Parts: sequence; structure tokens; C-alpha cells
Amino acid sequence: MYLVAGLALYVMQGQLIYPGQRIKIPELPLPAVAGLEAFRIPTPNGKAEAWYLPPLGSAVPFPALIFAHGNGEVIDMWAEALDEFRRWGLAVMLVEYPGYGRSDGSPSEAGIRAAMVGAYDVLVARATVDPSRIVAYGQSLGGGAIAALSERRPLRAMILQSTFTSLRTFASRYWMPSFLVRDAFDNVAAVAKFAGPILVLHGERDELIPYQQGVALARASARGELRLYECGHGCWLPNDLPILRDIRAFLQKSGVLSVQTSEVLALTARRMVS
Repeated sequence: MYLVAGLALYVMQGQLIYPGQRIKIPELPLPAVAGLEAFRIPTPNGKAEAWYLPPLGSAVPFPALIFAHGNGEVIDMWAEALDEFRRWGLAVMLVEYPGYGRSDGSPSEAGIRAAMVGAYDVLVARATVDPSRIVAYGQSLGGGAIAALSERRPLRAMILQSTFTSLRTFASRYWMPSFLVRDAFDNVAAVAKFAGPILVLHGERDELIPYQQGVALARASARGELRLYECGHGCWLPNDLPILRDIRAFLQKSGVLSVQTSEVLALTARRMVS
């Protein structure tokens, strides 16, 4: 019986790790977001979608943020949620995973890595983007996507929110040997190799990925900073928690944003909106 259960979990682990591939979205139209440009990124498993969103006013060349979402989401859910970063003067690149949304293929660690690398290359090829000021931000599974990217391309800084140390740590929940987990996402190893600053954000009440895993990630980094919040998994509550304040301070400290420029741009963008 144990062997049968183990075999079933081995075969079905893709459904457990990547539930967002079942989210249905329309092919068209794309969300009506100012400046949105859609790309198709070649990967070994077909083409993955990526969206580029320009900053809401900024001096050229400007910094950029690459964002990777959680395993139960698609990029459509984040098209406007990251507007504050654009007000600070950053361009934003949203990367969809293979098999999710409008992307071809099926999700896997290798496929996600390829999509992230391809989107990065499209981003830094733009003359308006400063390749020395690229920050990557991942939530939950997205932290694994960002960590994988950091092993292939240079980043100024990383932000990991609600991220696990490795997916192999979850094998015991299903009475499954860790070596059977095909997509391990060894984030601790990636973080330990990354020379730049890392901001780790985690909810103290996270029952899906306990905050101790965020603590371990921060400790594995030579330049890690940890912020814990009174919340559960995900923790994207910018109106209730000081997440954006902490992120902006980190971006300024790491040199992605200049202190004066980001404050002036944010004020100007708010006046334009109002």
C-alpha cells in the first residue's frame, strides 16, 4: 500500500506543485494596463508569456524588477498590483510559467528557469533599462524561480517572500522519500552562492511554508535581511503591513533606487493619478 501511495504521489506531484496551471483565462484581450507589452519567450517546452510594464516616469536608463508569482496564480493577477514599484521608477517584467495562463507546455523547474532567463534577456536588451540595477522578486514558488534565475544571470538584489528552502522538505508531509521529488528548487544552495543583498519576507503565521524556512534562507545568505510579519502565507497586504516601506528601504540600500529620485518619482506619479 505504501509503495502504491508513493508511486501515485510521484506521478501526481506536478499537480500538487503547480495547481495554477488549471486556472483558465481568456486568450484576449489582455488587461488594459498602461504601457503593457506582451512577449513570447522561447523555451525548450514551447513559448512562455512575459509582460513588460514601463515605469510611471523615470530617468533613463532606469532600474527594473522581475517578478515571479506563487504556484496558484497567473500574471494577470499582478498586472496592476505592482504599480507602486512603477511609481518608484522601476520597470516591471512579469514572467508566466510554462503551462500557466497563455504559455505553452507544462510546468517544471527546468522550464520555469528557462522562462525566467529568457525574460531577463529580453528585459536587459532594452536600451532604456539599466542592466546593473535589476532586482528579482519572487513569492512562494516564485522565490524558487528567482533563485534559479540568480544562478544563470547577474542580479543586483533579490527579494524572496514566503519562500521555502527546498521542495524536498515537503516530501515527509506525504510520507514520500525526498529523492523522489523531481523539481527540488534548492533555494538554500542558490542563496548561499548569491553575492548580492537578499531581503527575505515571511509571515509568522504561515502554515504552508513555516517562517523558519525564511529564517534559514536569510541565514544562508552572506548579505541576507529578514522581515517577519503578523500574517499567514503570501502576506501581500501593502495597506495593512509595512511591506512596501521595507522593500523600498531595501532597494535604496542596495543601490537599485536612489533615495531622492524614488521619493520624487513616487510623489509625482501619485499627483498624476489623482
